[in-house]
Amino acid sequence: MAPAHIARNAAVAAALLLSSMPSIAHGQTAPAWQELNGEQREILAPLAQEWDQIPPERRQRWLRMAERYPDMPPEKQQRLQQRMHHWAQLSPAERERARERYRRLMELTPEQREELRKRWREYQDLPEHRREELRQQHRSREPLD
Repeated sequence: MAPAHIARNAAVAAALLLSSMPSIAHGQTAPAWQELNGEQREILAPLAQEWDQIPPERRQRWLRMAERYPDMPPEKQQRLQQRMHHWAQLSPAERERARERYRRLMELTPEQREELRKRWREYQDLPEHRREELRQQHRSREPLD
């Protein structure tokens, strides 16, 4: 099982990706890994092992992200690559938990989401040793699956 911070990073990545993408029409198909062009395979490389098992609507979302990727600043590209790599390391159960967190996040009011962002920024500003203490406290409270 991946550490909790990886799961949270993956949840953030999923939220960012999903929040900027419209819904996919039902029945739409997505190409298999071998059908992707070289640029798409390079961008989506962290997902290569599981690509053909990803549901078509999610593959379409990843493909739309890959279309925007060349226009992203290098630091955003690097961050996205790291997040894809972390996402690929998650177990199916961890991914489902990340998706559920995203669904709950989308149920919050804009004010609640802003408060959550504020608290996240405050957490990010803490010294590393304090963040680790908080992660340990959180892990001890997480229900076991």
